[in-house]
Amino acid sequence: MQRISAILLTSVAFSAGFIGCGDDEPPAGGGGAGGSGSTTSSSSSGNMVVSSGSGSSEAEYLGTACTEDADCGPEGLCIPESAEEGGPSGGYCTTACAEDDDCEGDGSACLDGLCYLGCVLGEPAITSLDEELDPFKCHGRDELRCEEVEDSVTVCTANCGSDSQCPGRVCDPRMNLCVDEPNTGLPMGAACDRDAEENQCAGWCVGFGEGATACTEFCGFGGDLLESDCGGLQNGLCLYGFGDTIGAGDLGACTRACTAHSDCLLPQARCVDFGLPTNGFCVFETFECEDNDDCEEEGDECTETPDGFFCLSTEYPLSGDGTGGAGGAGGAGGAGGAGGGDGGAGGGTGGAGGGTGGAGATTSASATTSSSATGGTGGAGGEGGAGATTSSATTGGTGGAGGGTGGAGGAGGAGGA
Repeated sequence: MQRISAILLTSVAFSAGFIGCGDDEPPAGGGGAGGSGSTTSSSSSGNMVVSSGSGSSEAEYLGTACTEDADCGPEGLCIPESAEEGGPSGGYCTTACAEDDDCEGDGSACLDGLCYLGCVLGEPAITSLDEELDPFKCHGRDELRCEEVEDSVTVCTANCGSDSQCPGRVCDPRMNLCVDEPNTGLPMGAACDRDAEENQCAGWCVGFGEGATACTEFCGFGGDLLESDCGGLQNGLCLYGFGDTIGAGDLGACTRACTAHSDCLLPQARCVDFGLPTNGFCVFETFECEDNDDCEEEGDECTETPDGFFCLSTEYPLSGDGTGGAGGAGGAGGAGGAGGGDGGAGGGTGGAGGGTGGAGATTSASATTSSSATGGTGGAGGEGGAGATTSSATTGGTGGAGGGTGGAGGAGGAGGA
């Protein structure tokens, strides 16, 4: 379970200046020992792309893609995508080490006997969610991200975010490594308890904004948004960051895609339009209102929800489509009373008519396709009791009351002879 907090980036549009900050640090080594990756690497000239970790000393092989040790230089080791316990997408070149100085590239670190490529958080500062990755930071690889794994130790770690980056395997939502059997649990966007004894999420349980905790997956800012992070744009978006300054390629947290405000954790979150044709994304920020004058965002209206009135985008309904229930059937009419004996009183009053037909079910809120069902038909009225046969003074019983809505009235009882 992770006790970390993520703060919303300050803008909500692609290529429009996303800057982020956070309260707490992400977990140490969130990407795991094997980096992560995708099947494609921006190291277009193979492993010879030179990358500066966090200074003037450059790394020729460390952190580049590989399939075998020979791809990683004279003393290099390849952590392949196919590694049994989970491998970085595209592979990760490393070397054995005893101390940081054994690792090429300024800022690189020796962790558990293996070298990891160093990097600088916040550089270059990101200006849009689709910012191009710097080829001199983690070799510009979508499948790697820059994160702090120990105090003041920032290195390039695993960052697969989509199964398409792990051919023949799947991308584990918690380790960001290619595996055969991924971690399971609550999906991205589900509410979770950060204080639970065990992690409830397939990924991580993270605090968003004030009081909201939700399952998320970690990601890297910038690069290919279509499939490299959060399962693709129809599934989620790398939108939340840690730290005061966010750089392209830095560690981030995903928020889920949505097509209705109820897909998000109202009242802490709402569905916001990012200009995509199929869906928006959950943003952990809401604005209470009394009327539309309180709503400053274009396209927002003051909308009643089960938790009060909030400014919500009219681009999305309050809840998803629902189907109305069928109307209830009307009750049966009561039976007429029997006629009196010789000289006796007339038959009892007929039974009351059938109950009113069931009302058509109400459609779900803001549903655009469901229709109300038709109400049921009322029961027939009871028949009046027969009058006494020997007393002319006795009148026939009163007819039953009319049936419910749609029901026929009861017939009058026959007069006495």
